[in-house]
Amino acid sequence: MDARGALGGGADLEGGLDAELDAELDAEAVAICKRLAGVLFPWDITRSLELALLKTFCLPSISGLLSRTGEFQQRPRKRYDDTGLMVAELLRHSPDSPAGAAVISRMNRIHGAYAITNDDFLYVLSTFVAEPIRWLERYGWRPLRPEERQALFRFWRHVGGRMGIGAIPASLDGLLALNARVERELFRPAASNRRVADATLAMLLSDWPEPLRPAVRGLLQAVVEPELAMPLGWPAASGVLRTLVRSGLRLRSLLLNRWQRLRPPQGSRFYSERPTPSYGSSFRLEQLGPPAMLERLNRPRWTGRQRRIGLTGGIASGKSSVGALVAARGLPVLDADAYAREALAAGSAGALEVLERYGEPVRATPGPGDGADMAPPALDRAALGRIVFADAVERQWLERLVHPLVRERFATELQRLAAAPVVVLMIPLLFEAELESLCSEVWLVDCDEAQQLQRLVVRDGLSDSEARARIAAQWPLARKRPLVDWVIDNRGGPDRLAVEVERALRDRRLGQGSFGPAKAP
Repeated sequence: MDARGALGGGADLEGGLDAELDAELDAEAVAICKRLAGVLFPWDITRSLELALLKTFCLPSISGLLSRTGEFQQRPRKRYDDTGLMVAELLRHSPDSPAGAAVISRMNRIHGAYAITNDDFLYVLSTFVAEPIRWLERYGWRPLRPEERQALFRFWRHVGGRMGIGAIPASLDGLLALNARVERELFRPAASNRRVADATLAMLLSDWPEPLRPAVRGLLQAVVEPELAMPLGWPAASGVLRTLVRSGLRLRSLLLNRWQRLRPPQGSRFYSERPTPSYGSSFRLEQLGPPAMLERLNRPRWTGRQRRIGLTGGIASGKSSVGALVAARGLPVLDADAYAREALAAGSAGALEVLERYGEPVRATPGPGDGADMAPPALDRAALGRIVFADAVERQWLERLVHPLVRERFATELQRLAAAPVVVLMIPLLFEAELESLCSEVWLVDCDEAQQLQRLVVRDGLSDSEARARIAAQWPLARKRPLVDWVIDNRGGPDRLAVEVERALRDRRLGQGSFGPAKAP
């Protein structure tokens, strides 16, 4: 069975979020989760989320991606601390606070650099609810009460909505059932599972003196159930050792329960309120994330007086239609596609480089009367498209040639339009080309993949396979949704789209800058 089947089959994993996910998280859920993680069970919840982390390594799709990034092998402590700090800050401040929104924005920008499926996001989200519930039932000084379980579910479901995760179950039972199905049907051994699990275990053991590490390794592995040890490639601990470890954890809970009755906990003890090996006694959000990505993550958006709207989307999602609608309102629209065509115009330096690389197969045949001997060398764009959309290496070469030229044109045009109060930058590959810093805010023209496919086949006369290859060459829309400030739904007809654009322009109050987390009108 594939991941979609394990997650419930008919669910639309690319669908939009329902109204509840867009709403403000209720204060009761925030208060309960803050007390659980920071006051009542800080140690237990940290341990449960460590176990949740190990469980995600049992899915080869997740461990394979983590292994390819190299972060767990090269910097496991930083990766662990970064995750713990961001989770703790969400629980400490709430997802809808300015601090929580900044954390979610950073997580979305980090995740946006990787092709993570909605299925994998869903399973990881489910572990943030399921594992604390299970751990506290087994080892806590008391299990979670029904209202606490529900609050934990509402909290993380809301976070999932803010992250753009689709098809989140509407109930706690549904999310727990999803979690159980994935673990039952999709956990399986893989070399990448073992690599990232071993790196994480070595990091946890590094806090202990060398002579004690073998014994501590055995104790840590004894917490892992045999059905989890197998996909991780770890030896299953003996039944006797598992019993001793569990008895020790339960004894700790019993003693802690009695102590808590005598002296109820005062203050909070969030992970982010304690020193960490990576950052010492304090940290800044700008420090969190893979080192190679920090420059981009910390690159600020445009903050000048001019309002710059980045307009992006997928191929055939309707960007040009939206661009025409805003241009009709008198706003200047700078079109990256037009600049890319200029960069490869007949006789241009870009066209000559392309011809030098690919030769006659991409040379356009002059039409009758064009003066073949005198005409500047031109490109057969359809032939060039067939090459680059079939080969990622060639596509990357072409992008390295064209993108700097497009950036130069944007710089020139923005300087020319410096006095304009609002400028729209229509950039299909805004995130892929790392051009967010040109914009004060970003709009996404959104639709379903089936609509993209149909529109692309009709518009460009492509075969189904050619159209799919062109869609696959860009980030999927689901990957872009959490990164933008405004989503324009183009699932309807032209009249509906016009209403969506008018609402975006009206609600964004021209000239007042960027406006926080992504929202659909």
